[in-house]
Amino acid sequence: MSLARYVGIRVAQAIPTLVGAMLVMFVLVRILPGDPARLIAGPEALEQDVQRIREQLGLNKPLYLQFVDYMSSILRGDFGTSIKYRTPVIDEIMARLPYTITLALAAEAIAVAIALPLGIYSAIKPRSKASYIASVLSLVGASTPIFWIGLIFIYVFAVSLRILPSSGADTPRHIILPAVTLALLLMGNLTRITRAAVMEALGSNHVLTAISKGLGSRVILVRHVLRNAMIPIITIMGIQVGALLGGAVITETVFAWPGIGSLLIDSLFYRDYPLAQGIILFIVFVFIVINIITDILYAYIDPRVREVLWRAGRS
Repeated sequence: MSLARYVGIRVAQAIPTLVGAMLVMFVLVRILPGDPARLIAGPEALEQDVQRIREQLGLNKPLYLQFVDYMSSILRGDFGTSIKYRTPVIDEIMARLPYTITLALAAEAIAVAIALPLGIYSAIKPRSKASYIASVLSLVGASTPIFWIGLIFIYVFAVSLRILPSSGADTPRHIILPAVTLALLLMGNLTRITRAAVMEALGSNHVLTAISKGLGSRVILVRHVLRNAMIPIITIMGIQVGALLGGAVITETVFAWPGIGSLLIDSLFYRDYPLAQGIILFIVFVFIVINIITDILYAYIDPRVREVLWRAGRS
């Protein structure tokens, strides 16, 4: 099986997932309490005016017909028009997307820069202080709500010490608190998985053979240990895309960061169905694409995966 065919199969498998996510998203957004037509018309509007707005928005149709219309629009590349902003949904997403990408990349860079070395060192020195720090970090990252971490950071660094801003995105200093907060969400699992993967690789037969041959510790670590440990590490990094995007929604709201996460919360409060659906669909699409890319990376890193693909192509 060629890599191109494998990618095609993974894309085909992702289509039902995307459609199912769209259906669940569509229903959940629609069952939220509140009427966007009445919000647009105002509290003193007449009932006939509210009904006219419902008809304009297509909200008077049965739910299944609304979903069919929405799917048809998506297939045409039309994500609808925001009820609140009166602009195309795709324009609103593209305007906020750079902020979310910047925050996500900064958080991922911080998490990788700290978690990978800490996990590797704590695996090599299991009874060191680094190993203890890795255990504490994993516990904190897994058990502490991200919004609570954000509020603590705001109180300490913005309110008490007054050394960092608590909200906004005007200067590079504004990204420090939200990026570190989001990074803590990722660091716990990444440190734990890295430590476990490296420890497992250290005990494998080929590493013991390399040690018996007298190879240098640096060569063994790079060529034999890290190469085999990268498979579960890449897996958790791919899985963490969902946590990264979900955490961005909360983090952006806490720190008033103007990304698509805070835009999603705003659209849900305003019952802006097209905008909320467009943002959720975009997040699901990104999550699926990242998982496909993660699967492709397996074939390059793990020769066993390449062997399976090659045998499948010959059978």
